[in-house]
Amino acid sequence: MDRFSRLLELDNISIDNIKLASNKRVLIIGVGGVGQHVSTYLLTNGVNNLTIVDFDKVEISNLNRQILLTESDLGKSKVDVVKAALESRNKDSNIASLNLKIDDNNICDVIKGFDLVVDAVDNWATKLVIARGCKKENIPYMHIGVDGYKGQYCLFKDKSLLDIASEDILSSPKDGVLGSMVGIISSMASLLIIHYLFGLEVELDALNYYDYLTNKLVKAKI
Repeated sequence: MDRFSRLLELDNISIDNIKLASNKRVLIIGVGGVGQHVSTYLLTNGVNNLTIVDFDKVEISNLNRQILLTESDLGKSKVDVVKAALESRNKDSNIASLNLKIDDNNICDVIKGFDLVVDAVDNWATKLVIARGCKKENIPYMHIGVDGYKGQYCLFKDKSLLDIASEDILSSPKDGVLGSMVGIISSMASLLIIHYLFGLEVELDALNYYDYLTNKLVKAKI
C-alpha cells in the first residue's frame, strides 16, 4: 500500500475503500483530453480494472490537452499509446483497450458487465448513444463535457442525459478548448468518480456546470 500512502492519510479513506475500488470494472469511452486525465487519476488512486475505447489516431492538435501523448506518438493508435502510458504507471494494473467507434449497434455489447461507464467523448451524437445504452443496461455513468471556457459533469444513476438533452443539441456549435480547462473539469469529475467507487457518499443525478470566465459553479439536481 506504499503506492497509496498519501491517500491513506486522508481521514475519510481507508484500505477498505481502496480495495473496494480495485474490484470495480470501469469503462472509459473516449481517451482524448478528458479520458486521459480521468484514466490517469483513477488508475493512480486504486482503480486498477480499466477498459478504454477510442478509434482515433494521434494528431498534433491533440497535444495541447492530451497529457499522455508525445510528438513521437503521432499517427499511432490512440488507445495503444494511452494503454502503454497507463501501464507504465502501474505494472499491476489490468487495462484493456478497444479500437472501436461506438454506435447504437454496439454500445450495449461494449458496456455490459461494467460497474461504471465514463462518457469522455467530445461530440453530442456519441454522448447520446452512450446515454441510451447505459439507460437500457441500467449502468451508472459519468457524463463529462468541455467546450471553450465552460464544462460540465454529472454522475447519472437513476436519471440520464436523455432527461435534459434533446436531439436539437446535435446542431449546437462547437468552440475551441484550452488544455488546462480540460484538466479542471476532468479533475473535478474524477474526484466524484473516485469517491463513488470508494463507497463514499456522493450526490448523484446532479449536473455540475463551471464557467471559468465568470468563475461560477452551478449545480442543478435533475
